[in-house]
Amino acid sequence: RPAQLLLRYERQGFVMKVSVVIPLYNGERLIEKTLDSVLAQTYSDYEIVLVNDGSPYNVGGVVKKYIELHPEISFIYIEQENKGLGAARNMAIKASSGEIIAILDQDDIWYTGKLEVVTEAFKSHPEADIVCHNYFHANENGVIRLMKTGPFVKGMHRRLLFKGNCLGTPAVSIKKGSLEKAGCFSQDRENIHLLEDYEMWLRLAYNGCKFVFIPDALAEFRFHDSNYSCADAKKMEHMLNAELRVIDLHYGLLKDKGPFDWYNYRIRKARIYYELAAIILIYDSDFGRSALYLTKALRKNVVYFPRFIARIIKNCWIK
Repeated sequence: RPAQLLLRYERQGFVMKVSVVIPLYNGERLIEKTLDSVLAQTYSDYEIVLVNDGSPYNVGGVVKKYIELHPEISFIYIEQENKGLGAARNMAIKASSGEIIAILDQDDIWYTGKLEVVTEAFKSHPEADIVCHNYFHANENGVIRLMKTGPFVKGMHRRLLFKGNCLGTPAVSIKKGSLEKAGCFSQDRENIHLLEDYEMWLRLAYNGCKFVFIPDALAEFRFHDSNYSCADAKKMEHMLNAELRVIDLHYGLLKDKGPFDWYNYRIRKARIYYELAAIILIYDSDFGRSALYLTKALRKNVVYFPRFIARIIKNCWIK
């Protein structure tokens, strides 16, 4: 069937419709630049679906004005009470009409050829469920570093579980049908808040979805004062504990467990506990809370303890 689909695409000049999904919460300072990056795409068969997740600030007003200025673009704008990132993405996907869901957060940007390259990858790999490309970390001063995604391996669920998230949200596009089969993004705000994307990649991999990674860097994940990536220690603690819960959930689902899986599971959790201990000690100077996480890390594995000590020395005593 994949070969037949590819032949149909080539003969009929088939064009895939892409739904660009953007959840909104505050973000009025950066959303226009994000939308500009979509409108600058060389690929034109797309719609933009924005869901305002009960933002208390004026992002809705900014977006409505932007939509009025661009009547030639297919926009869908939805407002809902605050339900969290997962619920906002799910609402946008439900309202979308494209075959491909391209995920974009309100503060990230795409390069002009992104959608063209991604749709060509889907056409070249009709068996693919997810296409992901490289991207950059950036801030107000420009690009910080290249983030490489992938690679695809046969046991993708195991790889994502034990090696961590090798995809980036602004770099991911997914067939809508594959998303619907896997289920919605998690709406568990208490336990998985801001790890909804990682949990979804794991679920797609668990369901046997095919990942295709392409080497082009086609987006920027932007760091700024108001996003969680530049958050304080307590928010980072919340995110890392959510990651631990996602790991526990998917280790429970892991098929054909062996002794090496148990070992890798302990190593994976140990690294997060060391990270928690370091963040809390460095940024909050909370020795008691840090010690609790360090104890958990040491019980899982002692291999990373020297790195933990070196990091503490570097951050606390060498200025």
